[in-house]
Amino acid sequence: MIPISRTIATLLLVIAGITATAQQSFVQTSGHQFYLNGKPYYFAGANYWYGGLLGLEKDQRRGAGRLQKELDFLQQNGVTNLRLVVGAEGAGKINGVVRIAPALQPEQGVFNESVLDGLDLLLSEMGKRNMKAVLYFSNNWEWSGGFQQYLAWNGEVPEDQKERKLNWDEHRDIVSKFYSCTPCKEAYNKQVALVLDRTNKITGKRYTDDAAIMAWELANEPRPMRPAANEAYLDWIREMAAFIKSKDKNHLLTIGSEGSMGTEGMPLFEASHAVKEIDYLTIHIWPKNWGWFKDTAIAQGFANVVAQTKDYIRQHELVAQQMNKPLVLEEFGLPRDGHVYNAGSSTKFRDRYYEMIFAQLSQSAVANGVLAGANIWSFGGTARPVRGQVFWKKGDELMGDPPMDEQGLNSVFDNDKSTWNIIRAHAQKMANQTSNIAATKPIDPKATIETKNLLNGLYRLLDKGIMFGHQDDMAYGVNWKYQKGRSDIKDITGDFPAVQGYELGHLEIDSLVNLDSVPFDRMKEFIRTTYAKGGVATLSWHLRNPLTGKTSWDPAPGTVASILPGGQKHELYQSWLDKVAHFLNDLKGPKGEAIPIIFRPFHELNGAWFWWGAAHCTAEEYKALFRFTVQYLRDVKGLHHLLYAFNTDRFNSIEAYEERYPGDEWVDVIGFDIYQRATGPQANEQFAKDLGSMLTMLETLAQKHRKLPALTEFGFGNLPDSTWFSNVFWKTVQQHRISFALAWRNAGYKPESNSTEFYVPYKGSVAAPDFLRLYQHPRSLFMKEVGKEKLYQSK
Repeated sequence: MIPISRTIATLLLVIAGITATAQQSFVQTSGHQFYLNGKPYYFAGANYWYGGLLGLEKDQRRGAGRLQKELDFLQQNGVTNLRLVVGAEGAGKINGVVRIAPALQPEQGVFNESVLDGLDLLLSEMGKRNMKAVLYFSNNWEWSGGFQQYLAWNGEVPEDQKERKLNWDEHRDIVSKFYSCTPCKEAYNKQVALVLDRTNKITGKRYTDDAAIMAWELANEPRPMRPAANEAYLDWIREMAAFIKSKDKNHLLTIGSEGSMGTEGMPLFEASHAVKEIDYLTIHIWPKNWGWFKDTAIAQGFANVVAQTKDYIRQHELVAQQMNKPLVLEEFGLPRDGHVYNAGSSTKFRDRYYEMIFAQLSQSAVANGVLAGANIWSFGGTARPVRGQVFWKKGDELMGDPPMDEQGLNSVFDNDKSTWNIIRAHAQKMANQTSNIAATKPIDPKATIETKNLLNGLYRLLDKGIMFGHQDDMAYGVNWKYQKGRSDIKDITGDFPAVQGYELGHLEIDSLVNLDSVPFDRMKEFIRTTYAKGGVATLSWHLRNPLTGKTSWDPAPGTVASILPGGQKHELYQSWLDKVAHFLNDLKGPKGEAIPIIFRPFHELNGAWFWWGAAHCTAEEYKALFRFTVQYLRDVKGLHHLLYAFNTDRFNSIEAYEERYPGDEWVDVIGFDIYQRATGPQANEQFAKDLGSMLTMLETLAQKHRKLPALTEFGFGNLPDSTWFSNVFWKTVQQHRISFALAWRNAGYKPESNSTEFYVPYKGSVAAPDFLRLYQHPRSLFMKEVGKEKLYQSK
């Protein structure tokens, strides 16, 4: 055992005596999103592999002083996530390369625990700055000993391996043996256990209880290396993931993978990240090493580098989406222009490359995508390459390029001003993205606790799946009406839709039944039943034209203006709102609490069929109508159990959607309605394309305005394509992050047209088996599953 250095000993006493590490929370995952302190966590990060070694330097300036200075610099530039090596194995040269030192495990099964004193200092300092560490236990490559050292200890490498650089085939043959080498894995396990059992000498925290740590990684870029080792590689991941999680319930775990490039294809990448204990996916991107440009010709090959990078990211995004796990781009780099190594030399193409990658992350974050962060390779800090010397030598300062790489090749030094301008701007975007994440408070400051809980719960469910809804579901269906406990969907699935939609039209004229002939007293029963089961109720209102007395579909010009304050029909409209308020006030739960409702008045506002449509009033008139309605129900009538939904019909741009948007202080939920009218394969394809495009824009709008996104109405009348639900609708919708999708009603037999109308299948219909497939999909949420979430209770 090597005694603790005097520098570290002094720092331990001073820091322990006069400081306390800031309280932090653990990073968690929910679906494809990282969360920190209850908010989505996006980060700008850096690889800083040598950070845990700096505190071991006897020279304060080169050691602890440098560490603190560099962490301050990173913090000032918005970098909040650092990826680090835990410790090296073995000493001296290996594969012709001088490895990093000192070693945590200098001999197999023998540990120099004082090496972790440097990591103690780093984690303590990161905790003060609210930074998060990702720590990898070992290495596929030789520069820290890694798997080759374990194999060398156990006689699995040539005798001359230390001085001779192995060729690629030899390297693959040797390292592939690690996963079936029992004593190698046992020695690795001992190192992992040692670290997990460590108590930080500065903070007094066990590593497993330290929130400055975000995640553990099995290794840096572990590869099976040969196809024959694939199964052993998978078994090792399963075994180690289970072992680590058994000892540490607080931290996330990932593999440290490069992606499909490191697993010789996507299937093994998918299988390894499907392991339940693996919390998120990682990729690395190395255009130079992967031959995306020739020799030093970055400029000539840059277009190909960009295209290949975007494609690589997209391929892995799709996998992460399917797995519903976050994705981190945790290593990427590009040499300086002309492959010059000295700090401060031109980085024009690297800067352009970083900007392109950061744009991918920003776009993903805005769209609620899976990309959560990126760590540049690699921070070189205040160190500088030695002039006339290409590779690292003992006594040189450590920098971002490990000893086997040309010093200065990929390092981003603290004087690379243009690069740091780009990183800092990206970090600010990620910070803004976190702060702009949907506010989970209703727009009503006096909202009931159940209403607040519901909105929080709906946001929470976004990561679990999409709630399926149906209009008038419990009231009637094909060939039946008002049979208690029945539903066309329940007849097929044994379960009710999670969202139940009903209509208030004709309430304003004192009718006992709504415009679809549903008695209002029965409607109240259906809503109470939905609430009791833990589902969600939403109400639309096709109110009559107050100017003409005709239906909602009477588009008389000037109607909206007539009911605004000062208009000739304003008092009439207020009286109608009084009737709506009376109905809503009567919706009570078993303890007398008001049942929360998603209320969506004046929907499909950009169409021309309703009197409030875009062709019949100005944008400002519509906004004023929406605002007045909310204000009257909330502030005058004292209704505090409503969430207000704004929804258009089809739209073709974000600007078009926002044209009549009343403002963030007036809306809780945003959505749109869409129906398929034409039949046939081409029509299906076009509908899916339109639906997907609008959902993508809706997700962007939800992020921008901090609102809950939903597909507020959809349907394909009488389902002429019996597989439409799974092959067209759900195939498109499941790729998006929305709260619910409400299918229109099964009106059944309509005497006036001598026809049957339905929008979801019914028992015995040819589309029923297909709908059952949708029901069985893990991301489709129906009443039983949503009821277990207890949406109306505090969590």
